[in-house]
Amino acid sequence: MHTVHFPDPAKQPEKPESIAAAMGIMFSVDNYNVDLTDDEVKTIDNFFDSLYLNQFSDPTVLAEYGGLMNLIDMKNRWVYKGSLTTPPCSIGVFFNILSNVYPMK
Repeated sequence: MHTVHFPDPAKQPEKPESIAAAMGIMFSVDNYNVDLTDDEVKTIDNFFDSLYLNQFSDPTVLAEYGGLMNLIDMKNRWVYKGSLTTPPCSIGVFFNILSNVYPMK
């Protein structure tokens, strides 16, 4: 899963060093490499249930993202500065790619 987070333009300096932050989290049904409690697995389940993946009319959703972000291991990740992956491909995006693979149903 790849998410992009844009800051509030009103709170940005005139020439910001970063225009966005991207988070990459990998999930697998059977090839995950973390041991989680039942409650932690439920947090992941709640996140995916909140996406309404069967409704494609509106790509913007309010998801249970905070619980998921509190669960993940941010100490084991790759970080690099790059650009947006879609036009206009603006530079100044900080990418965070987690090295762990998390379970999903």
